Amino acid sequence: MHQVGVIGLGAIAAMYGKPEEPAPYCHVGGIRHSKRVRLAAVADIAEPVRERFRERWGAAFPGLAYHNGIAEMLAAHKLDVVAVCVRGPFHCQVMMEVIASPHAPRSIFLEKPPSCSLEEMDRMVAAARERKIAITVSYSRHWAPHVLRLSELVRDGLIGKVQGVIGYAGGGVLSFSSHLTDLICQFGGYDPIAVYARGKIGPSEGLPAGYGPEPEIDTMAIEFASGVRGIHAAAGEHGGLYCDVLGTEGYARAGMYIPPFAKDKTGKAIDLADKMPPNASVFTVAYDQISAWLDGGPLPACTDATWQIINEIGFAAIESIHTGQRIAIPNVSRKRLVHANG
Repeated sequence: MHQVGVIGLGAIAAMYGKPEEPAPYCHVGGIRHSKRVRLAAVADIAEPVRERFRERWGAAFPGLAYHNGIAEMLAAHKLDVVAVCVRGPFHCQVMMEVIASPHAPRSIFLEKPPSCSLEEMDRMVAAARERKIAITVSYSRHWAPHVLRLSELVRDGLIGKVQGVIGYAGGGVLSFSSHLTDLICQFGGYDPIAVYARGKIGPSEGLPAGYGPEPEIDTMAIEFASGVRGIHAAAGEHGGLYCDVLGTEGYARAGMYIPPFAKDKTGKAIDLADKMPPNASVFTVAYDQISAWLDGGPLPACTDATWQIINEIGFAAIESIHTGQRIAIPNVSRKRLVHANG
């Protein structure tokens, strides 16, 4: 089994799920349900946080090693995968330390938002490429089993050729709405050429020096080289974090929190019941994909070029909100620093 270490023991690492849940929405819960990876060590600089983790998860991981520092954890274990689950403004610093370590893993599973500027992203990517380390970013809803399966069916022609994807989610461009951006690309493709967005820019008071506020999305249009059009709206008929996929031969609806649905061009519902896999923690699915890649399989979803594209779209949207202009991708403005706290 591949050995995993987790840095940062906050909500997404451990507190959004419990050991007794069948599909916990957190890193350690997904690892626990995987038959391919094992949690070997965790690290957090705050002792109360480590103790809170131990109280909830300690019995589920007997023999787990606890550390208060990154270098200490990396040196003490031969880790195949390291999950970086600290808050967004600390991602670049922690990532560069992990990548530069003589004990660096082959794979890093980074929480979103991956960076607070495109310049930070460029530095992390260049360093990881030099060390031959793959970076997967946790646009976690990508791995919902029925969403993955429906995206496969759509790619195989279930509704003909995809012409447009309309997604629904509000919130911070990088910290929350990026899940929806990835969902649009999951069905529409990862070849964006330009973005036009409108949104709200919050106050900058109280932010660390040099950081601007993270805008919230109202609407966004994504142009793809393939001709597909992506539309990002704040909310839809079924809530948020789902998308409508428009094809030449029908329509599909996908999202982690709603049942999969499709209909043909006559409007008749397509029976998907026997085509869907059982539910599982999205983190179990993600770690299983990472483990399979370590064993010579295909690159996991949301890894390397694909997450970089989502981040490019996010920062292009922010630039568009600030300037009121259509922004071409790749974005030439790479120094804008946004307080994307996840």
